[in-house]
Amino acid sequence: MKKISLMAVVLLCILHAYAQQSFKGRVYDLYTLSPVKGAAIYSGEQLLTTTDITGSFSINVHYDRLLVMASGYEPQAIRVKENNPMILIGLAATSYNLSEVSVNAAKPRSNLLQPQSVAVLGRKDLQRNDGIFPEYALNLIPGVRMEKRTMAGGQRITIRGYGNGTNFNGTGYKAYLNGIPVTDAEGTTILDDIDFSILGRMEVIKGPASSLYGSGIGGVLKMYTLKPAVYGTRISQETLAGSYGLFRTNTRLEYADDKSSIMLNYGHQNYDSYRINSASKKDFVSFIGDFHSNEKQTFSVYAAYNNSNDQLAGQLDSSQFAQRKDTGEVPYLKNKGYVAFETYRAGLSHQYTFSSHVNNITNAYFSGYKQSQAFAAGLSSNMAQNFGARTAFGLSFSGRTIALNGTVGAEYQKTNSFKKSYALASAVLGPLTGDLELSTMQYSLFTQWELKLPQGFLITAGLSNNYIEYSISDRLTNSANPTHKDQSGHKTFTPVLTPQVSVLKAVNEMVSVYAGISKGYSPPVSGQVVIPQIGQVNTGLRPEKAVQYEVGAKGSLLDKRLSFQVAVFDMEIKDKLTSQAITDNNTGTVLYTMTTNAGGQQNRGVEADIAYTLQPQHPHVFSLVRPFVSYTYSSFTYKQFKSDNNNNAKTIDYSGNKASGIAPHLFNAGVDLVSKWGVYLNTTLQYVDRMPITYDNAHYADAYTLLQAKLGYRHDLGRYFALDVFAGGNNITGSKYYTLVFLNANYSAAPPNIYLPGPYKATWYGGFNLSYKF
Repeated sequence: MKKISLMAVVLLCILHAYAQQSFKGRVYDLYTLSPVKGAAIYSGEQLLTTTDITGSFSINVHYDRLLVMASGYEPQAIRVKENNPMILIGLAATSYNLSEVSVNAAKPRSNLLQPQSVAVLGRKDLQRNDGIFPEYALNLIPGVRMEKRTMAGGQRITIRGYGNGTNFNGTGYKAYLNGIPVTDAEGTTILDDIDFSILGRMEVIKGPASSLYGSGIGGVLKMYTLKPAVYGTRISQETLAGSYGLFRTNTRLEYADDKSSIMLNYGHQNYDSYRINSASKKDFVSFIGDFHSNEKQTFSVYAAYNNSNDQLAGQLDSSQFAQRKDTGEVPYLKNKGYVAFETYRAGLSHQYTFSSHVNNITNAYFSGYKQSQAFAAGLSSNMAQNFGARTAFGLSFSGRTIALNGTVGAEYQKTNSFKKSYALASAVLGPLTGDLELSTMQYSLFTQWELKLPQGFLITAGLSNNYIEYSISDRLTNSANPTHKDQSGHKTFTPVLTPQVSVLKAVNEMVSVYAGISKGYSPPVSGQVVIPQIGQVNTGLRPEKAVQYEVGAKGSLLDKRLSFQVAVFDMEIKDKLTSQAITDNNTGTVLYTMTTNAGGQQNRGVEADIAYTLQPQHPHVFSLVRPFVSYTYSSFTYKQFKSDNNNNAKTIDYSGNKASGIAPHLFNAGVDLVSKWGVYLNTTLQYVDRMPITYDNAHYADAYTLLQAKLGYRHDLGRYFALDVFAGGNNITGSKYYTLVFLNANYSAAPPNIYLPGPYKATWYGGFNLSYKF
């Protein structure tokens, strides 16, 4: 009996020690929070295990340090604490081609299994250039164009030819930052206050995505701020300086372990500019935190304050632009034109996994801004408050050969805004010309389901019901203004159902083909309904509607070294909302723009990108060689498209003409090189084709080519310091190009001022990033 008792005690001790040594873990995408399947867990060079479909793994022996590696992700080295039975490990994606995407709340999956064109830009993609101006990264995506009105503001994003209905800011697509809508309930997307230098990830869903994201024919832009990718505490100082007084700093504190990660960043940006009266100054404060209370539950917090001021010089006419003149429009210069924003955002996100079949992601947010803008003909002063929430339940039911994954949810958003306008001449403030209060509400109920069938087939079907309502109060309507026409009113748009259906076939584990049809709609935004410059309301506008047909293929070949995406689409748009520039007959100055339902448009296009990544295990010189090419062909034409809805002798029919503002051909090529000693080189060549800029196709913007390059050196200085020193140039060949063109201006009188020029000669920058980890 004593021997048996002694053996039992020894066995219990062994089992206790074994239990203390074993632990479990889960590997997830740092930004989408989706599980990473097939991640390899190493101790030194020894492969211990790999993660399963849920991103989970189990190890029976305790190791102090582990290395986690997964295809398409940055490796993560972690230190394992003793007596920690469960660790959570976040990985950051390295490239945009086939990274994990978060389109579906049920099962965020590889881009390979998404039956639509989705592009993902990781941190390295966003930092290939100076990292401040996002157009250098976004414009490498086929079918996507970002233009801007000022040095660092007034951005207009066009996706598949859709989104240039206004001459600044964005319409026709939905934008989110860390789950918080940047697009307000009025449908306007303002990006002046986004700190692009600290973004860690961007996703672009091209074409109607209304079955999950409500209104927006163009698509969806999802942005995520940088998150700590390395466990421990790190302090970073980033500094960049360049031509024309460009100066940028980021001072950042990061902390991460297996339970939480936080980042606090202060950024300051100044740019004197290459144009008269076009300086830009911005300050940013951002905080983001992820907190894993347990393996089922994650809280995320985001808060930001931003202050920006961009001066306005106005546009150039064709002759001034051709002669590369550094001048501006006299009314803008006399009024000391500018646009200033003071904004704040705060959001809370909660993700909870109830079981292997049910999960939920819920976001609640509050944001607001104060805007002041002095332009050619007046001064506008706007204030807005936005609040809302979004919730999505993911449902997953799997069998041996068939799996069904679904998303059911709702999104609500409300914007209250106050819009005042004043006369302004030679910087002397005149009388109040407009005083409007807007209350806009929109909400959508949505669902989307994916049925996985044998033989690699995946059927996706979704539907949403979308509601939008405007209420306008004209405060100039009072006894002191008996001749003033009341602009008050209430508009409730008929609820719109937007379905989506697609079929995907996985040819093998690395290649898929798909075909789909989706419907989208975009109601008029407040900037189109309200014309603050003249204090009037455009009451007769109708929402745009579109149907898109798309087929495509995506995948990786040659042992995952060659990645590609190809898409062909046909989008038919009805009741197209188009801007008309109202110009001064004597000077050509654009006084303001207004919007009209001009007719229909058919957008047909081809998008393709291909990249080859070579990463030898034992490099002689280069540890990475990555050439890439992307191409966009756009054949966009007007259908039953007229200059106005008057249908009289002055009405002009533009049917059959090319759509203005769309270059038929876009081409990008480049190569990224990284040597084993830490020296790296990024080069990009970009070609933009000749582009029609008026309805009648009588006027075109010239084609141009841009060459960019960045040379740097990365190296760890001992155990604690890391250094990145770099220098680069944009428009190295000194091409004449524009950053934005005002479309469809009147050429019947004085030549209109429509061009926002880019720098006429090469611009240069250099800087360093120094971090200390302890």
